[in-house]
Amino acid sequence: MTGAVAGRPVRGIDADEYDVVVVGAGPVGLAAAIGLGTRGARVLVVDRRDGSITYPTAESVDVRTMEWLRQHRLSGEVDRSGFPAGYPRDIAFVTRLAAHEVARFPRPSNADRRSTASSASPEGGVWWPKFWFDTALRNRADSLPTVAVRYGWRCSQTAEEGDRVIAFLEQPHGPGKRVTASYIVACDGADSTIRRRLGVSLEGRADEATWQGVFVDIPDLLEVTHSPPAVQYYALRPRRAIFGSLNGDNLWRVTYPLRPGERHAADEVVATIRDCIGSADIEVNVIDSRTWSGRTVVASTYRVGRVLLAGDAAHQMWPSGGHGMNTGMGDVHNLCWKLDMVLRGQAGPELLDSYDLERRPVAVRNTRRARANYLADSALPTGADLDDEGAEGEAARARAADAVVRTRAVEWSSLGTQLGYRYLNSPIVIGADAPDTPDDHSTYVPAGLPGCRAPHVELRDGSSVLDLFGRSFVLLVSPGGGDADDWMSAFADSGAPLDVVRLSGTDVSASYPMPLTLVRPDGVVAWAGSRSEDAEAPTAAVLCRAATR
Repeated sequence: MTGAVAGRPVRGIDADEYDVVVVGAGPVGLAAAIGLGTRGARVLVVDRRDGSITYPTAESVDVRTMEWLRQHRLSGEVDRSGFPAGYPRDIAFVTRLAAHEVARFPRPSNADRRSTASSASPEGGVWWPKFWFDTALRNRADSLPTVAVRYGWRCSQTAEEGDRVIAFLEQPHGPGKRVTASYIVACDGADSTIRRRLGVSLEGRADEATWQGVFVDIPDLLEVTHSPPAVQYYALRPRRAIFGSLNGDNLWRVTYPLRPGERHAADEVVATIRDCIGSADIEVNVIDSRTWSGRTVVASTYRVGRVLLAGDAAHQMWPSGGHGMNTGMGDVHNLCWKLDMVLRGQAGPELLDSYDLERRPVAVRNTRRARANYLADSALPTGADLDDEGAEGEAARARAADAVVRTRAVEWSSLGTQLGYRYLNSPIVIGADAPDTPDDHSTYVPAGLPGCRAPHVELRDGSSVLDLFGRSFVLLVSPGGGDADDWMSAFADSGAPLDVVRLSGTDVSASYPMPLTLVRPDGVVAWAGSRSEDAEAPTAAVLCRAATR
């Protein structure tokens, strides 16, 4: 691969009415289309851009996102991507790339990804650059008969009329289009037009610092660096810079902070990159260059009537830790089953209120974690003594190594952040008491408790209990769990789907301490208890419906 992914032509929009219009065809918007389309919803996805990828971002796909991809039979696509499966996902801190390595955090390759989660998941985190990740999502969305993806269309305005919402769409060289839908999901990015027009504010810290981002071809970088291969090199000299691999070879994204008022022309960008490498004449070919601002902000609400926000339209965070896109994927994982059940009349429309109540606290948590990672990186030493070849330089590098290991390890040891969030104060989680222990960003402790991600347990056939979730509620009956008839009756009265799975012969008591555990389609525990006759009230609560008996 030598460069960007080409765009797609503008195509017409045939229908006038859809179940859901998704605005934005980035990873989060495409995931929303897949999550809804696989359930049979009629979905239109529009994006004002042409779909080309000229500046790839968000390579780090975490464990929870991989579990969502597994649910949609997409996780294996990483093995067929163009990024080398055996390339180490190590993180290396260096003075300059052609000088001294200071510290390294070893991480397994994509081929050995399942070891990243130990026994906590059947999946693992991967390095999946946008060229191939977005393409895998697009291909799946395009394959769904009820989904239409259209590039070159901009949603200029929305308006509600009764039980429908209107999307006014424009294209560059042709007539506009007015389409109606039951709901709109706005995944139109950090500068979301829809969010602004709805008057939804962003809360937090905006524009904390400006960085230069550069998509480059550096043919000889891996030959001149004095460190073994890594997916990211963090250079400390002469200014902090991050080199992220995009194909395991010549393509890299380089980012570095700009001083207040500083702006870099093309020759200054090349000179800065060469300086951070430590080679004055290495070939550096700029493919794309842009500035961006780091933010720690969350939308004041995720829902205004029939419009819901997701991804960067709802939250923006420092890329430190790779939580941004993954938090957005968690948004649609939470949202799509709710939209589907409301559209089918299986749940009351109030079910959608739980989306904001559940996901906003996760975004606040993750934006704070990302900012803490950024501040820790900003505090690392960058003095000229790191370049010294004598005893003073060795001592400076030893101090830097200590600081890196002591303050930066948490960024790449974040299973608690990925899997350990819990939905508290949600009307559709029954009995979610506040945890006794503080939120640990590094350590994940499986807990089959209300509001928690349902823990992974390997079943007798070698599959994961997580493979049972996705399309319906699932009642897990542990050995000795008793009768499930009341649960089946309660769900039958509501019209919502319920699968009952008896885990006899499988030791699940450590992860699922209660005899009965009700799991939502997004793999979150909705209720756990011991009495089947208690079924009616929890069923009505999780579906936001009045009890039928």
